[in-house]
Amino acid sequence: MIRKSILSVAALAVVAMMIPAGGKADTPGRHPRYLRARSDLRAVQWISRVHEEPNVMRNLKRCDDEIEAAIHEIDVASVIDHKDLEDHPRIDTHLDRNGRFRKMMELLDSARRDIGQEEDNPRAIGWRNAAFRHIDEARNSLKRAAVDLRIDRELGY
Repeated sequence: MIRKSILSVAALAVVAMMIPAGGKADTPGRHPRYLRARSDLRAVQWISRVHEEPNVMRNLKRCDDEIEAAIHEIDVASVIDHKDLEDHPRIDTHLDRNGRFRKMMELLDSARRDIGQEEDNPRAIGWRNAAFRHIDEARNSLKRAAVDLRIDRELGY
């Protein structure tokens, strides 16, 4: 009788240990917004890589570099949060020049909002904050590129 109860307790203990592990494998982590933000940032990169005048491209290259840095920071925070980082964003290829810049800014703002939600994993906060800084710098570079593009248009280039 005692032997049966010991085996029952041992079996329950094994089952109890397996449940959290199995449950954790199925959940994507606490912050799916990281993946949406990452997807938005990748879309901005693809949209920004259409050729423009050199002065505009210089700022778009800075924007691209900051986005890449932000994605890196989000990737680290996402891995800490047990996220699957595979994404393949669909890009709207029918945007005109003005529409492209507006869409890029919308996506950057969306990414910033997505990672701006409350972070309850203290180990990910530093990387999330670094991503904020990179997204803000990308926004600034995009604004400078838009100004250069406007000046080029006014001068007839």
